[in-house]
Amino acid sequence: MVSKSAVCTVISCIFGVALVAVGGALIVVFKNLIHSNIEQQVNLKEGSETYNEWLDPPVPIYFQIWVLDIVNHEEVVSQGKRPSVIQKGPYSYREHREKVNVTFNDNVTVTYREDRWFEFQRHMSAGPESDTFTTVNIPMLTIANLIRFEYGFIQELTDLVLEGVGERLFLQLSISDIMWGYEDKLLKLVDDILQRTVNKTIDDHFGLFYNQNGSDDGVYNINTGVNDASQFAVIRSWNYNSSLPYWTSVAANMINGTDGTMFPPFVDKSQPLYLFSSDICRSLDVKYQYDYTFKDISLARFVAPDSMFLNVTANPNNAGFCTPPGNCLPSGLLNVSVCREGSPVMMSQPHFLAADQSVIDGVEGMHPIRAEHETFVDVEPMTGVAMNVAKKLQINVYVEPISHIKDTEKITPVFLPILWLNESAAIDDKSASKFHEEVQEPIKITQAVQYGLITLGAFILVCVLSIVIRRTMCPNKDIPLQDLSRETDPLLN
Repeated sequence: MVSKSAVCTVISCIFGVALVAVGGALIVVFKNLIHSNIEQQVNLKEGSETYNEWLDPPVPIYFQIWVLDIVNHEEVVSQGKRPSVIQKGPYSYREHREKVNVTFNDNVTVTYREDRWFEFQRHMSAGPESDTFTTVNIPMLTIANLIRFEYGFIQELTDLVLEGVGERLFLQLSISDIMWGYEDKLLKLVDDILQRTVNKTIDDHFGLFYNQNGSDDGVYNINTGVNDASQFAVIRSWNYNSSLPYWTSVAANMINGTDGTMFPPFVDKSQPLYLFSSDICRSLDVKYQYDYTFKDISLARFVAPDSMFLNVTANPNNAGFCTPPGNCLPSGLLNVSVCREGSPVMMSQPHFLAADQSVIDGVEGMHPIRAEHETFVDVEPMTGVAMNVAKKLQINVYVEPISHIKDTEKITPVFLPILWLNESAAIDDKSASKFHEEVQEPIKITQAVQYGLITLGAFILVCVLSIVIRRTMCPNKDIPLQDLSRETDPLLN
């Protein structure tokens, strides 16, 4: 006949196994439920929370610049000395974004523009927008580059015009001038000549971000992710084109990924993330570097690799970015004149990070520091939300001797930096708390349930197993107790 203790042991064993099995099964069940819920939440539907936050981002965005003040410009022109620069900044702006002209399409995409406007933040800046610095005359360089292959008399005439209006290779500008534009004497003269001769006109203002305060950077069409979460926020077209018109290869002209503010959920860290940047007129990839915790949220950091701007010898995939075809720059530089109306503008990472040493040494005062100057995107892997982002770029121009342009005669060819920028956004405390409440806490509760069941079941099984082993190794024996009531000998002598 089976003893009660044996029955209890069997029941306990079955119960422990059941708890472990249920806990293990719940891992799969809860994982699928969480994934399904995220897929339903992470898509763009009118009235949804994701849509509202996409329409008007709640996280503050800051746009900061550091200008590179040329302190020996006279010696650069008269003696061909190496330019020496001093960094001044930051000059900070609060960047506001709002989606406008939003149209949902039948093919589960949405078309829109994104208005941006900037508010100067004096308390976050090194000085007022009226601060001045010495920099290169980009309009003059642009015109000089346009006539460099023209007949000699045209070049001589251009130089006379430049001298007549008092244009020099270097000039002093305020922060406001270089950012939002100023009336340029040379452009005004050209505009007057065109109006009188061919009845055409050009804008006589110039600024690196001229006409971008209170405007947008084009028409976007992106996937809503409604039918396929893996395509959420992926750009389908920009300015009604599915590829770019600027570069010399199909791969270079591809529009890949998202705009960098959000990505499809369930990020695979073994694969790069792709994004498109209208600032540099191309797509790029960022690669996983490490995990870390930010505001109690576990994030994966992705950084822009050095291969992004490597020269064609080091990275043949960059051949398509050589413009004109075959005209390739040293590592660390991207010629964006093709999308900047012919201005001799080159983009790089700040302080020529990861550029050829010859480029860095061409300007005194360049001190590239990876931790300070690299671009990164910190993504919450489960949802694909970018929670800490810093896009860092430097704007440069190429200066070289140009025939009949006196101010350039003694110039040593150089890639001259004008300013570098950091466009950044980090999740605030309110949004982080909301993410904890709506995403992390439910996940933690499910994990506590499933692993709690497994732990309890395993504990019961261990207890049952230890009892069985004890009974097997040390069988219980009935040992009669001696009757000590009649014992007369003392226990202690």
